Amino acid sequence: MTIEELITLYPNGKIQQAKGTNNALSLPIDGKYFVLDKALLRETEIHLLKSLFPENEYFVDQNKHPWFGYLFDRTPLNIEGTFRIIQFQLKKPKAFLQSEWETSIEEIFPNLDDFFFISENDGALIEKYEKNYYKLEELQSIFLTLDADFDSSTTAFIGNFFPANEHLPALFKEEQQIFQTEADPIRGKSTFSLPDVVLHYFTKDAMNQSQIVQTFAKQLVLTSEIQQIILALWRNQGNISSTSKDLYMHRNTLHYRLEKFYEQTGLSLKRMDDLVFCYLLITK
Repeated sequence: MTIEELITLYPNGKIQQAKGTNNALSLPIDGKYFVLDKALLRETEIHLLKSLFPENEYFVDQNKHPWFGYLFDRTPLNIEGTFRIIQFQLKKPKAFLQSEWETSIEEIFPNLDDFFFISENDGALIEKYEKNYYKLEELQSIFLTLDADFDSSTTAFIGNFFPANEHLPALFKEEQQIFQTEADPIRGKSTFSLPDVVLHYFTKDAMNQSQIVQTFAKQLVLTSEIQQIILALWRNQGNISSTSKDLYMHRNTLHYRLEKFYEQTGLSLKRMDDLVFCYLLITK
């Protein structure tokens, strides 16, 4: 997105040399700042704009990390192959052994082409496609093990494999938006990919704009308990046994809650269509 496009979308914004106050969102672009009053923005807009215009607290040496320049500044990169980008947010303890953590990452990922932090807690792994690439479940285990070893907490978005061509930086930008938007709503999963969030990400605006959905949501009273049941059922693809284990709830008790909900609403959480609808209602 160019500064001209920003001005078109946000005519109340100002271009200035320095950051704005704490009440303003300051977006770095072309050596200056585009400053917007946060009171005029929704929280989702703020997150999205921050992901599109990240302020790099780290100096990244582009001679050592040419992928950084390629992805963020569209600097030409003479490389061939198919790659995926694993974005991560790392919550560190006070005494974090960062160099040891980075060494572990390099040892774990044999097909790693580049790896860098772009801020205090955010970074990216660029992995070349090989037949032995890690699947989502394996990556989740890897990050959980690292968190246990280093007393950290990692949230990771596993990007798709794409050819390294002129389109990849734009695809990465969209994956950044998805990660920033869905990291909180995903709930219960610290490592996820596009299929995990595609339904929610691409339908939430339509759900929010539908008068039918808004009216239905107001009429449908969802207690915190039934919301937890809906989320657990969604994570377990509607499997009752797995859901009851997740919730530490007896299988018969869960059946009773589901039947009660059906009597009250006419929605059966045992049917995937009804479960999808209820999931979207509570995550919109």
